[in-house]
Amino acid sequence: MSDGLSPAYVLHSRKYQDSSLIVELLTRDEGRISAVVRGARNKRGRQAGIWQPFMPLLVSFFGRGELRTVKHAEFLQTAFHLTGDNLLLGLYVNELLVRVLGKFEAMPDVFSEYQVLLNELATIDGVSGELANSTATVAEPVPRYRNQAALRAFELQLLAELGYGISFTAEAGGGAAVASGQRYRFVAEEGFYRLGAGNDSSDAGYPGEHLLAIEARQFDSDAVDRSAKYIIRLAFAGLLGGKPLKARELFKPIAYGVEATIAKDKI
Repeated sequence: MSDGLSPAYVLHSRKYQDSSLIVELLTRDEGRISAVVRGARNKRGRQAGIWQPFMPLLVSFFGRGELRTVKHAEFLQTAFHLTGDNLLLGLYVNELLVRVLGKFEAMPDVFSEYQVLLNELATIDGVSGELANSTATVAEPVPRYRNQAALRAFELQLLAELGYGISFTAEAGGGAAVASGQRYRFVAEEGFYRLGAGNDSSDAGYPGEHLLAIEARQFDSDAVDRSAKYIIRLAFAGLLGGKPLKARELFKPIAYGVEATIAKDKI
């Protein structure tokens, strides 16, 4: 039982019974917690409409087991105001945290990094989702968000905190140093293996220079960001149990007023 107030963020909420909610919270002191908020949907209650994603709270609970009940909550400020692409990225991160974090496992560093990410998404000017060229076709490369660097850094830190950190500077098994001019394949939970001479075409594996740039958190290249995205996706696949994230469906081109499948693969 937790009687003290703990810093927390709302990751997700869903309706429960006539007037309540079940909320998924990321707390600093106890990790992810699922809890019932009694009367949260009562229009006459002072908390109506407050339990929304990205809301910073101080909250306490009572009860035992997998589902707690919120005892008291204080709302520190309005929710981080995310719009457009930044909102979609924030929803993706929230779903990812719900899926990969175990309950009641305190991860204060993840909590701190999440706060940093929300602040950056709320202040960084993201690409509005428009195509780089209004006459783009499906053959054109997918434009990259300018806020992807913050997202990639968070994803990599999350993997490390979960015990699945990736070394981008050395081959798997304590092998040779990763080198520019070489290409590598990635195996989740193992690392990178250098491709042989027969597999060094431009579309095979990942260039060593990309891996070194990712290690340095230098995502100022579309190509580097694309490599990071697919490596991170492979790394999370096992943790997600092979079930795709629903948030990826939000990145449909219809949201940007285009008819070709160009903008769907942002995360």
